[in-house]
Amino acid sequence: MFSRMRRTRSTRITSDAYAVTKVTLKAIQASTDACAPLKSVVSAVIVVLELIEKVKSNKKECEHIAKRSTQLVQDILRQTKNFGVALPAEVEESVVQIEELFKEIKIFFEELNKENILERIARQDRNKSQVDEYGRLLDEAMLHFNTNLELSIYRLHVESAAADQKRHAALLAVSHMSESERLLLTQIREDVHMGKHAIILTGAFFF
Repeated sequence: MFSRMRRTRSTRITSDAYAVTKVTLKAIQASTDACAPLKSVVSAVIVVLELIEKVKSNKKECEHIAKRSTQLVQDILRQTKNFGVALPAEVEESVVQIEELFKEIKIFFEELNKENILERIARQDRNKSQVDEYGRLLDEAMLHFNTNLELSIYRLHVESAAADQKRHAALLAVSHMSESERLLLTQIREDVHMGKHAIILTGAFFF
């Protein structure tokens, strides 16, 4: 009797945790800070969570996928919300690839939930290996996302610096400053630029 009560309580706690997680994901989905590709990822993750909740075998590994998926979405939102609705192309590509991976994971869990008890027992080790592999692929996809994010931040900085250089040259061309004043202004601008450059590099590579 007590064992049954413990199982019921454990199941209820797990169900409550999934419910809270889905509320969190739906809030991200509705957020104006979330870009369209991320919202598509969130939709896929919500479906995956609902499927994982119904899984009868390899619960521990499956719940790890659920937690990792939610964390991944939150990490992407945190790192992309300052871009607004439009992401740099390479970053958007990474997010789209993550969405495709979740679609694949969704299909796997759909098939897993169709297995009868004998199939679950016979395929338990194989299914565990596949779930572990999806965990590895999610980590790999997130690493790829972070790399592209760092590169895009640096690229945008370089492009901004080049545009600033053109504006500065145009300003000097029409100004009535003396040569010494121009040199002083250029030096001040370069000092400011180098300070910003150092901040960008620090932010990009220690994100």
